[in-house]
Amino acid sequence: MKTLEIRMLDLSREFEALRDDLEKALIDVLRSGIFILGENVKELEKEVASFLGVKHAVGVNSGTDALKIGLRALEIGEGDEVITPAFTFLANAEAIAHLGALPVFVDVDLDTYNINLSDIEELISPRTKAILLVHLFGHPVDMDPILQLAEKHNLKVIEDCAQAFGAEYKGRKVGSLGDIGAFSFYPTKNLGGYGDGGMITTNDDDLEEISRALRVHGQKKKYYSETIGYN
Repeated sequence: MKTLEIRMLDLSREFEALRDDLEKALIDVLRSGIFILGENVKELEKEVASFLGVKHAVGVNSGTDALKIGLRALEIGEGDEVITPAFTFLANAEAIAHLGALPVFVDVDLDTYNINLSDIEELISPRTKAILLVHLFGHPVDMDPILQLAEKHNLKVIEDCAQAFGAEYKGRKVGSLGDIGAFSFYPTKNLGGYGDGGMITTNDDDLEEISRALRVHGQKKKYYSETIGYN
């Protein structure tokens, strides 16, 4: 019996369809000599911010770093607790743990596989600082109850939008509803790149400034690191 392989993702087919545009873009980057950040990233940030309806979009090197830097910008740290769904990729708990905080897992709704709204409040403690939710499989979380709960308990809200670029909740794009949105451009995502990448979104000017500094070693001015950041 002949085995038929069906690939979940076939980037070679996409490359063939876009070959001319991709080869030109690659050559243009090589000729520019600018391989990190640069004008292309600035333009992408502007386009993403406009498309999602947010004030700011900050490019980073992965969705995981978008989560980590976003949490850090919100001053999540040692001893804090962050509520997050139990059914998701490791990066959520990993980003929380990297900052010395504790991921507190909440079950998911079996109809949507998104965070179970009815289980969140009982897990809130005096150490709880944020809710890190996931818009899984492109389906937005029911955000109104989350935002009301966050306001009631003075919590921050981080949206993991890695699988939901462009998804809408009541006419607004995900990543524009919480304090911080985190996107991944890993090749398997619905807006994937050739390599890894990520984006932080926010409507808060201070969070944008902090995120931009943290992505380059804590520098607001080149070679002047005001805090320990990332690369």
